[in-house]
Amino acid sequence: MNLSSRPPLYTLPTYSLTSDILGFIRCGLQYRYTRVGRLPSSRPVQMWFGQFIHGVMEESYLKYAAAKKLGQIQGPPWTTQEIDDICDAVQDRLRVQGLVPWTPQVEAIGRARAQQMINELGPDLFPLIYRAEVRLTGARLLPALPAPYQIRVADRYEIAGVVDVITHVQLKNPATQSNKLVQAIIAALPKKVPKEFEIIVDYKGMRRPSLPDPKSSQPSLWEHHEWQVQTYAHLRQMHEDSHPIVAGVLVYVNELEPSKQDLLDLMEDVRNSRTDVRPDQFPVVDKLLQGWKKKDVPPALPADFRLKRALHITPVDPNSIQLALGQFDKVVQNIEICRAKETLCGNLMTCWDMNNSDHRTCTACDSKTFCTNSPEKGMPKLPGIKLKL
Repeated sequence: MNLSSRPPLYTLPTYSLTSDILGFIRCGLQYRYTRVGRLPSSRPVQMWFGQFIHGVMEESYLKYAAAKKLGQIQGPPWTTQEIDDICDAVQDRLRVQGLVPWTPQVEAIGRARAQQMINELGPDLFPLIYRAEVRLTGARLLPALPAPYQIRVADRYEIAGVVDVITHVQLKNPATQSNKLVQAIIAALPKKVPKEFEIIVDYKGMRRPSLPDPKSSQPSLWEHHEWQVQTYAHLRQMHEDSHPIVAGVLVYVNELEPSKQDLLDLMEDVRNSRTDVRPDQFPVVDKLLQGWKKKDVPPALPADFRLKRALHITPVDPNSIQLALGQFDKVVQNIEICRAKETLCGNLMTCWDMNNSDHRTCTACDSKTFCTNSPEKGMPKLPGIKLKL
């Protein structure tokens, strides 16, 4: 009598949309050190800023929701002191985790952007929020790998992510008629929206990316972010309590309080025709920037221009979702191949993809001094002392 045997157990590979997939796209070798190797960054400025903004927005919404539950109207705009109290609480929580702003300037601009997020975006966003900080997961078939690199037993992988905000919109609700966020979304959609729908909102702690370079065959950061919210929409649609998802909204936080470098990058995008929201579409903004000198303090730009720059709306439909899933499947396939190469040959530098297309990625990388692909490779110069004889 032949007895059947239980198949061997294996761990389902899990890939986070941000830490894994977007991290690998940014630079494979950096991903290998920081994510797979778990080497902490010496200057986690972007990590602190992202966690800080997400924490402040979550705490602000909880404050708004608690007041609403009690029948009180305490929505933003709020005073500077009220917002500072929220920022202090979030910063204390991050400090316990070892995340602190690298300089006082980083902390100041983080707090300024948090205030703009709450007071300029909050009045329209908070009333629409259905759920915040929602963890989404799903399983997909692991893409086929070339024969030499088939070292895993698993035939599927788990894809995971956390949605910052899921909004629930009812068009018949009188409160949505004057909502600027809803109006912007409906105007950006090419088709008639259902009477009841959802929107995925994702915060990005950066400036609005440049438009894709027509001369490049590689997907741009703009497209990567769109694929991310499309994948969020796919995972959300698997939930029983979901409604039709018509759009994803990317909020580029830096645009609400742009730094001097952000404005210089904007002007560079204008010269190269690499941005869709241009200052010359707003006469007041164009005049301010034309008269601005680089040595001066950046001018205070009107709220309508900054909000237009901060919001990017991407329609969601079955075709756009399948495109995003297919692109991210390819990224998972590349990660699996790089893992297998390292297992077989043991050389990190030759087995993992490198990417120096974004100078900010290399600037913030601790591996730039020995990375053969980095424009900043080589040992940093030590400060010298000039002696007078």
